[in-house]
Amino acid sequence: MHYPQLLFISDCYKYTHAAMYPKNVDEVYSLLYCRKPRLPLESLNGHIVAFGMRQAINKLKSLYSEFIQWDKKKLEDGLKLLYADFMKLNPNDDSYKFLIDKWLALPEVMPITFRAVPEGTFIANDTPIISIHCTESEHCWFVNLIETYLNSMLWKTCFVATQAAIFKRIEYDCLGYYLDESFNFHDFSARGMNGIMDCYTSGVGHLLFFSGTDSIMALQNIYENYGANISMLGSIPASEHSVMCLGGQANELETFKHIMKQFPNDMVSIVSDTWNLWDIIERLRTDNEAYNLILSRPKPIVLRPDSGDPFLILTGDKKSQDPRIQKGVIQLVNEYFGFDRVRIIYGDAISTDRAQEIYEWCKQNNYNPTEFLCLGVGSYAYNSGIRDDVGLVTKMTWAKIGGKPTHLIKNPITGNEKMSLSGQVAVNKDTREVTQFLDSTPSNDLLNTDLTLPEFSDIRQYAKQEFLRAINN
Repeated sequence: MHYPQLLFISDCYKYTHAAMYPKNVDEVYSLLYCRKPRLPLESLNGHIVAFGMRQAINKLKSLYSEFIQWDKKKLEDGLKLLYADFMKLNPNDDSYKFLIDKWLALPEVMPITFRAVPEGTFIANDTPIISIHCTESEHCWFVNLIETYLNSMLWKTCFVATQAAIFKRIEYDCLGYYLDESFNFHDFSARGMNGIMDCYTSGVGHLLFFSGTDSIMALQNIYENYGANISMLGSIPASEHSVMCLGGQANELETFKHIMKQFPNDMVSIVSDTWNLWDIIERLRTDNEAYNLILSRPKPIVLRPDSGDPFLILTGDKKSQDPRIQKGVIQLVNEYFGFDRVRIIYGDAISTDRAQEIYEWCKQNNYNPTEFLCLGVGSYAYNSGIRDDVGLVTKMTWAKIGGKPTHLIKNPITGNEKMSLSGQVAVNKDTREVTQFLDSTPSNDLLNTDLTLPEFSDIRQYAKQEFLRAINN
């Protein structure tokens, strides 16, 4: 039997909280915020990138609408599955009927007021991303129910966007300015993410700061939700090991020539280490036809090493007896072809630390990596995190109980690093100062009730401004 998804979006323990609340709760207010993120954020001055809030809230609203449209009898069957069959509650107890009735009494419009910071906002520790407020006493229980959903939908998108911002800082420090349309870091993470919808939801975070992606699902998300303008994004034709293997090792050079001829006017990436990376680079230089094909093209080819230690492969391994390996791919390509004819992409096991190391080597050796090197960012960087890395938590911080505004706070003696914010909270638009212990929302609050999805180009421009504000703070 199929039931509406809204019935299954939270942790089990939250389904019984309505029966535990005091009877005189009039209003409740919760905050979703970043508490002591574990990512190394020094390059962003401690900031996390808040992104995906409106899409998560709008998706939740669509699940709510689906639920409301269901036949009450079928809903009762689904609730029996949860409360009686699964949780083993006694249907004869008053609390059982109370909980069932709470669900069945939900109104046609979700009884929640959401406020969220603008998409792409850089937020510091203990800064709220979303506030959740219910002013209808009979539905206050619903605020805490949706906490799990919002956390699970948001943390990964914020994580990917923040990692991308760290890569952007590496590029920014190299250039000395912000590059608006950059293909220097390319999203290779799709196959290592947690299912195709993970790519759809979180892969957009990369595109806040870079234009290159192979995660077509992120492209679909932008097309469907953020204005359908993809002119600032792109990718190129590229081979992989299967393509090279089909041609056979003895014919690897011919496969290179074939691919170049198939895309005579386009930049094309060709995987180069299916067998012997160093031999094929040399053969491309010494074979007259291959070399002339490279020189006569209007756009360069892109060599793609795909295994080994990224730093040593690109910059050289002095311990090797082979002089080509000692030089590394960057020096070989520069000597053999020049970066105007051949460029490089490396897309295996790239982390922010490795990217930083490669960029620093390039700077020390008078290379500008943004002119010839693209680093493919895979799941090694974009699917290696957990919620604690961005510190995303949701806490109830304010309530009206028996008509009296009450500031709530969690402050465990066994771990006061988990002390919560308290009261209604505002973020000053200008100073970004967080103010707590409020009983209402001031007019200059960065959190706002506009939940429309902006054009993606506008979000990118705002994220640029936020990036520059955060690093120069």
